[in-house]
Amino acid sequence: MNVSVYEVGPRDGLQYLKHIVPSEKKRELIESLYSAGVENIEEVSFAHPKVLPQMADAEDVFSGKGAALVMNKRGFDRAVEAGVEKINIVFSPCDIFNLKNMGKTRSEIVTMYYTFLNGYPKENVRVYISMAFGSPDMGDVSHRMMLSCIKDAKLFSNNVVICDTIGCGMESEVKLWAEVGNIEGVTLAMHLHHKGDEHHAMRLVRSGLLNGIKQFDASIGGLGGCPFTKGSGANINTATLVRYLHAWGFETGIDEEKLERADWIAKRIGAFFNYDAMPLA
Repeated sequence: MNVSVYEVGPRDGLQYLKHIVPSEKKRELIESLYSAGVENIEEVSFAHPKVLPQMADAEDVFSGKGAALVMNKRGFDRAVEAGVEKINIVFSPCDIFNLKNMGKTRSEIVTMYYTFLNGYPKENVRVYISMAFGSPDMGDVSHRMMLSCIKDAKLFSNNVVICDTIGCGMESEVKLWAEVGNIEGVTLAMHLHHKGDEHHAMRLVRSGLLNGIKQFDASIGGLGGCPFTKGSGANINTATLVRYLHAWGFETGIDEEKLERADWIAKRIGAFFNYDAMPLA
């Protein structure tokens, strides 16, 4: 059976680094991922440069093939002007997080997205539900809240990503989200963080597979975390995810040896551009 690996490192991984990565290094990383057979890549975010300076060069970095995260109408317009067709959007059941992340409540975010995405091809939109497994500010996510978030997501797409932003998810919650997704007729993917225990995240991947989920996000080199959430933890390393999936007998279309080069590039970038003080040479 085929399982899709959705690469988020060039956006979700790099945005967390303390120092600006040159555009050519970002493009090199993206191309190394495509060369390894990774088909789905979130390459950039069209956030305001003052909010995410790391993504200020999105137009220069975008390859013409991948997806982009947009958080408002201006970001959407920039993305379209740059030739982006695959648009990713985000909101959370936790309004404290929404206010920190986007300055709006979930209701306001959904209304805002609707003003410019109503009529946009749903197959070209992917919706992240951040903090889908709970947050320090809100606690657990109820079944009713899950259903409400899925219904909001369906306004824009049937491709919905449940995100364990702080690495607190449990296998029982994966099963519950899968059941809600099936009831609402959406295609679920999973985006998992962890706090140093990547094996726990992989157990959630296994649970997702057992419950019919066939797409998983990962970040090459294990880079990333949410800059708006303290203690969000790291992403699953793409190389780890692919290795596990292949060992379990699933096909991904990704060449592990070629992926090692992308992993090396990502880790070099992470090591060099995440120092508290940049080295002189």
